[in-house]
Amino acid sequence: MGVVKLKKVTDVSPFRKVAMGTWKTAKDPSVYGFIEIDMSKTLEVLPTYCEKHDVKITPAHLVGRAIAFCMKRRPEINGMIRGSRIYLRENVSLFYQVNIPGDGEDKVKKATLSGAVIHEAENLTTSGIAKKLKDKASNIRTGKDKEMKKNMDIFKILPWWFVKYYLDIASWLMYGLNLNLKFLGIPSDPFGSVMITNIGSLGIDVAWAPLCPYTRVPLLLTVGATNEKPVAIDGKVEVRPVLPIAVTFDHRLIDGVHAAKMAADFKMCFSDPEKYLLND
Repeated sequence: MGVVKLKKVTDVSPFRKVAMGTWKTAKDPSVYGFIEIDMSKTLEVLPTYCEKHDVKITPAHLVGRAIAFCMKRRPEINGMIRGSRIYLRENVSLFYQVNIPGDGEDKVKKATLSGAVIHEAENLTTSGIAKKLKDKASNIRTGKDKEMKKNMDIFKILPWWFVKYYLDIASWLMYGLNLNLKFLGIPSDPFGSVMITNIGSLGIDVAWAPLCPYTRVPLLLTVGATNEKPVAIDGKVEVRPVLPIAVTFDHRLIDGVHAAKMAADFKMCFSDPEKYLLND
């Protein structure tokens, strides 16, 4: 992977300019949303799909495939802010948070979070996303990812007071100036287009993730635990498996119209999973 390929946006609405003038960084323009997905149809066909491709598919994989579809369909939300301008990405990259267990007796206390990026996700199937993420996560956990290990080793020697400045400087060099920082152990475009966190695997039903200014990522999805809930279907109450997804987005890049259209596309994927999610 080389430097991030971006295209400057010159034709913007008055609202977008007002938003850019109102918020200079992603420290405060957070908008929070919530969506519930009826998983009935998906769970019916998922076992057959997993057996066919010999891979375990989690809700996080399905969410990644769905959001990649949404961002390809609506490329105006697949971008980043550099300075006071909006730039659009050529491809969709999914950032998945990865839990790294600690060493020694107190593994829980020493555990940490890292991340794996799946590039060009719009061209991948759900099984392809799952297999790539499994390989990347395994390399990170076992220390085989040399770039990630080198970067984490840098944090071990940095004084606490300097970490903030290191993150801001690295972000400016990498995204602001579009420089290659692999010599520091920082891979190209390490945070992608959207962040996905599978909190359901930790036993958490719902939680909202904060925007991280140095990542330049405008959209975060936290995938909760699927539980049975009463749902109104054709005027009747039925119990259905429901997947809660909490959304945080940067209002400078994404507004309510974008969010509404994206939510409609997202729900469409799960309403017909064999056509949009499990179609390989």
